[in-house]
Amino acid sequence: MARVIHYALEQLYADQEHDFVVDTVPAVLAWVPGRSRGRRRQPFQFHLERRKSRRSSIERLELHLEWDLEALSVHDADVRARAQRMSSGRTAQREHVTELAAYGLALVVISKLLPGHRVASFRKGLPPDILFDVSPGRVRGVEVAGRSRGGLRALAGVAEDKTVGLAARDDVAEAHLSLWCGSPRVTLFLKVKP
Repeated sequence: MARVIHYALEQLYADQEHDFVVDTVPAVLAWVPGRSRGRRRQPFQFHLERRKSRRSSIERLELHLEWDLEALSVHDADVRARAQRMSSGRTAQREHVTELAAYGLALVVISKLLPGHRVASFRKGLPPDILFDVSPGRVRGVEVAGRSRGGLRALAGVAEDKTVGLAARDDVAEAHLSLWCGSPRVTLFLKVKP
């Protein structure tokens, strides 16, 4: 039986810096519930597969994600309206909702599975996307991807491609993958380096 991890999304504002959280939360609210009515009940459950090192076996967990819109509004007064615009497609960020949601969900998993790790920066153009340590030659962080469909099979293909890219980078001292799929709700969190 999978171990259950509970997380209230509003906790993210305490676990990570506001500036790294605020743009991702509306996307999480828009993307996680999906389109069907039956999938909109909280908590939202993700089947999570975790590997703590390249040689370790897969640990199966279940992430139960929930939120309180009023509690989220304390940190971002416009969160509800931005989430509704993203959900309806009435935003210039329409094509980036899955990507932004994956970043927000990666912050959740970082907060729960890597306690004490705080995001220092987001990296542009080079893996990994989310950085804990920006020291030259000692970069540590998490590479993130999201897919709307395809389940573990789609994520396994992404993991293979991203693992090769991260392993080849000499400047990366530690790297994890945080990969998300909306239908079915599954995620992989894998340590790929060292």
